[in-house]
Amino acid sequence: MSQLTNVDRTDLAAVPGKHGGEIEGNAAGNALLGDLHRAVLLYGAIGALVAIGVPEQLRDGPLDVADLASRCGAHAPSLGRLLRTTASTGLMRTVAPGTYGLTEEGRALLDGAELRRLRWSVGGEQWKAIGELTETARTGKAPFTERHGSVYDYLATRPAESAMFDALMTGLFGDVAARVAAADVFPGTGMVVDVGGGRGTFLAAILRARPGLRGALLELKRSVDEARAYLAEQGVAERAEVVAGDFFAAVPPGAEVYLLAHVLHNWGDEESVGILRVVRGAMAEGSRLLVSELLLPGDDRQHFGKELDIRMLAMFEGKERAEAEFAALLARAGFRLDQVVDLGIGGECVIVASPGPAD
Repeated sequence: MSQLTNVDRTDLAAVPGKHGGEIEGNAAGNALLGDLHRAVLLYGAIGALVAIGVPEQLRDGPLDVADLASRCGAHAPSLGRLLRTTASTGLMRTVAPGTYGLTEEGRALLDGAELRRLRWSVGGEQWKAIGELTETARTGKAPFTERHGSVYDYLATRPAESAMFDALMTGLFGDVAARVAAADVFPGTGMVVDVGGGRGTFLAAILRARPGLRGALLELKRSVDEARAYLAEQGVAERAEVVAGDFFAAVPPGAEVYLLAHVLHNWGDEESVGILRVVRGAMAEGSRLLVSELLLPGDDRQHFGKELDIRMLAMFEGKERAEAEFAALLARAGFRLDQVVDLGIGGECVIVASPGPAD
C-alpha cells in the first residue's frame, strides 16, 4: 500500500495491462464500452430516485439529504450516494454539502415522454428482462414471455402498470400521430378503423385533423373505458366508436381506411400475417390499409428502431422490421404495397397498401 500511495494517480493509466499493450492498443473501444457501462449504472440510479419520489420533492427547491430521506421513506446514506452520482449527469446539482436540487434539464424528471419511458423501463420485470438477454440469445425465447405470456397478458392483471404503459404510448407517439394525421393518405370522408389503437392517440389526431371522417377504435376490453374517456377529452367522441374485440378474430367491416399503428411490431411474422389477413377479410372494394411503423435502415447507423428492437427481443413476441420485411408480410396476407410515406421523425413511416392477390 505504501508504494501505491506514492504513485501519481495521473500515471496509473499508463501502467501496462496484463497482456502488454491491450489497453492502449484499443483505447477507443475501451472508452466506448466504459461509456456504455456508466450509462447503465446512471440510468439505474436515476430510476431509483424517480421511483421513490425524489424529483417531486425537489420540485419547489433544493433539500438536504436527511429531509429528502424522511419525505421519501429512504435510507439517508444510500440516498446521498445516489444523489451525489446523479448530480454528475447534469439532471441535479449540489447546492451545498449534502443538499441537492434539480437543474433546468432535471425538470424533465417531473413530466414528459422520457420520464414515462424511464418509469416503465426500470420497473422490476422490465429491468430484469434486459438482464436476461443472454438466455434469449441462447434459446430464442424471452424469459419474460415464458413467465408471463405476452406483455398484454402481463398488463391485464396489473392495472397500475397497464396505465403506465398506456401513458407511455400516448407520450411517445403523440408527435407521430399528428404527422400521420397530416399525411396525404386519407380520403375526405368515410370511416377509419384504428385496429389495436390503445387509448386512441392516433384516431383522435386523425379525427381532429380531418372533420369529414368518422372513426372506430378496436381494442381489448381492458382499454375500452380509458379509450372512450380519452376520445371524449379530445373532443371527437361524437364521431368515434370504441369496440371491444380481438384483432386476431375480427375487425369492423367495410371501412374506407384500416390503420395499424405500431401494432405489427409487437408480433412475430406468423401472428402479423394473421392480423393482416383478418383486416384483409373485412375490407371493401376501394379500402386501403395504413401501417404506421418505424422502418429500420439497412446500414450501421444509430437508429432508435434498432435499440427498440432489443426491448422487443427481451419482452415482446415481435420485432422491428425493414421495408422489405413489411412488404413480404403484406404480400403473404393479400396486400399490395403502394407507397411508403416518410414522416420525417426518427424513421417513422406510413406504409400504404391495398387489397391484392395473396402469395
